[in-house]
Amino acid sequence: MNDAEILNKLNSQSAPCGETLGLRCIRFQSEPPEIEIEFEAKYEFTHSEGQVVQGGFVAAMLDAPMAHLLMGLYEEPITPMTLDINVSYLAPSKPGKLNCVAEVVQRGKSTAFMSSRLYQQEKLVATATSTVKIVPIKS
Repeated sequence: MNDAEILNKLNSQSAPCGETLGLRCIRFQSEPPEIEIEFEAKYEFTHSEGQVVQGGFVAAMLDAPMAHLLMGLYEEPITPMTLDINVSYLAPSKPGKLNCVAEVVQRGKSTAFMSSRLYQQEKLVATATSTVKIVPIKS
């Protein structure tokens, strides 16, 4: 499959949590491995009188692209299991569009080290690194 086909496949396989976050894959490249995903932060995700997106939603917006990137890189179906995630909140995220870019730092046979950056209106608002276990789905 080429990168455009993988992008279409990722967009056609939506999980309920991705739908809640308004997840839409807008760019995928296999070499070097990178993905960009757009999110829609709803008012319901906020605190501080609707001005700030709660940190758990921000962490999910950083985590999902790392998993989607790995799912796109394997021909056989996998479940990427986040073993740990380290999030740095750099600025408040507000309701509206956010874009996240994720990349592979290093990938082995069963473990990947990932990173992601979350932007709002081209301003970096949060970053994350994670360790992901790659679990093949047995058919």
